[in-house]
Amino acid sequence: MNLAVLRADLAAIIGEQYVSEPAADRQIYGRTPLLVVCPGSLEELAQTVARLAAEPVAIVPWGGGTKQTWGYPPSRPFVVVETSRLNRILDYTPDDLTISVEAGMTLGALSAALAANGQMLPLDGPLPAQATIGGLLATAMDGPRRLGYGSARDLLIGIRVVEATGRVSKAGGMVVKNVSGFDMMKLYLGSFGTLAMIASANFKLIPQPRAAASILCRAQTPAPLWKLVNAIAASQLVPVAVEYLEGLALAGAPFAVAVRSEGLPAAVERHVRDVSAFAQQAGASAEPLRGADHEQLWAAINDVPQTATLAADDLVARVTCLPAELSNVLAAARAAAQRAHLPMQATARALNGVAYLRVRGSTEALREWHAALLKAAPQTTLLATPSALLAELPAFGAQIANLDLMRRIKQEFDPNDLLNPGRFVVGQV
Repeated sequence: MNLAVLRADLAAIIGEQYVSEPAADRQIYGRTPLLVVCPGSLEELAQTVARLAAEPVAIVPWGGGTKQTWGYPPSRPFVVVETSRLNRILDYTPDDLTISVEAGMTLGALSAALAANGQMLPLDGPLPAQATIGGLLATAMDGPRRLGYGSARDLLIGIRVVEATGRVSKAGGMVVKNVSGFDMMKLYLGSFGTLAMIASANFKLIPQPRAAASILCRAQTPAPLWKLVNAIAASQLVPVAVEYLEGLALAGAPFAVAVRSEGLPAAVERHVRDVSAFAQQAGASAEPLRGADHEQLWAAINDVPQTATLAADDLVARVTCLPAELSNVLAAARAAAQRAHLPMQATARALNGVAYLRVRGSTEALREWHAALLKAAPQTTLLATPSALLAELPAFGAQIANLDLMRRIKQEFDPNDLLNPGRFVVGQV
């Protein structure tokens, strides 16, 4: 490969100023890209991917760069293709409650645009000012409000992608019920950019609630809080989030549960009243939060799993299990952390069975903790790990369902393994 020729060809497509030598902040686990390119339109993105595929050279999609530690680093020399210039609203009619946006738009910018019309896309994620829509979809990042509104797969109604050859394809559309047969767009959710580069996405929207409040329930041990969670689950209450918190200063106690209610004022006040009563009966304290305190609490909770800023000895993991098993899995993780003398932080969707855990310590202690966690939750995913453990620990858990099927899909979509090679399980042998 002649890098000078490749650079000149890419500059002719997108402009010299948008082809650059890699900076330190574009490294992935110490691996430096050959070039960083930043196309400014769908056509430029497609031509860029086609030129790189002709070389061929590996392609790493890059949105806000907030989740590049997820999975494994690229397995061979690569070019970073950024989407930061693909940040526009393509189609938005507020009365239709749908929107189409480019993949490089940040979650924060989208939220601000929708708020002007009293609407929202209730997808939460860490660092919304940096995290992009494309990155959120590619990693299937969820947030606390998935309990009330669903995850990205429930709100996504259309997608446009650039395939490994540079061909543009789409699935879905701009109406809520628009798919017959196999829903192709769901393939790209959680595919880590290994099937195609997401160029734009369409979503159904929701009006902003008339009222919102939180109830922050605290305890010195987990038991009262799980009693509270079970009481909420058995009641007729419909909170949009029930988040279990552990080891977090923002909670104001060693253990806490944050309950979020949104909707009509009377319904929100009922949640405040009933959840506070449930907490008292379970042996926990309860503090209602409104206004700025309410917003600040959830902004802090959303940022707990962030992996953009890490210490050298940080390990961040995502656990998925049946909701009924979550308390036992977290207890096992806590016990393992105590044995290894590791501080552990956790935020968990208490009624969804998803948890994000953060520990920090020596290589040996992290290895011991992770092994114990895998026994309790075999489908644990590593979101960040010290480089010394990168090749040793299974990034996608001990049990990977439908692995052969995923690899066959990858072969069909990207037979030359150009897109994020080695990043996801489909690239591991």
